[in-house]
Amino acid sequence: MDRINSLTAGLLVLAFIVGGGVGYLLAPQNIPGTVADDTCPAEITSLHALTVALHDPEVVGLLDNKSIDTIAFSKDPYPGRGRNYTQIVFRLHDPNPDDRETASMIIVQINDSCMVDTAYQTYPSYIPRAPPETQDPSFD
Repeated sequence: MDRINSLTAGLLVLAFIVGGGVGYLLAPQNIPGTVADDTCPAEITSLHALTVALHDPEVVGLLDNKSIDTIAFSKDPYPGRGRNYTQIVFRLHDPNPDDRETASMIIVQINDSCMVDTAYQTYPSYIPRAPPETQDPSFD
């Protein structure tokens, strides 16, 4: 009986070690949010930033089934703050342009380490009408 318990314990330990090794070997080699070949260039281009963003599961989830009108890229205007990043703004399609609300946007910031630093969707904002005395008659 002791021999069977020792054999069972030994097989359990062996299975754990083999399972861990197989899990390590079969794990995905690309970490989400990094460039596909795991290199980060000294100067991140818009294409690098877009590639990183589209490999990040959170960004893909935010973009899921959304109609995008435009994509805009910008660099951090304040590099002296200790944070350098490339910002991507996905401007979503406005389903009702006459409702006096802006369409929401998805903002993604890629840091200099080729990782998604921030990803969020903005709320639509209301655009109030100008008072009649200041409104240009040719505008209506």
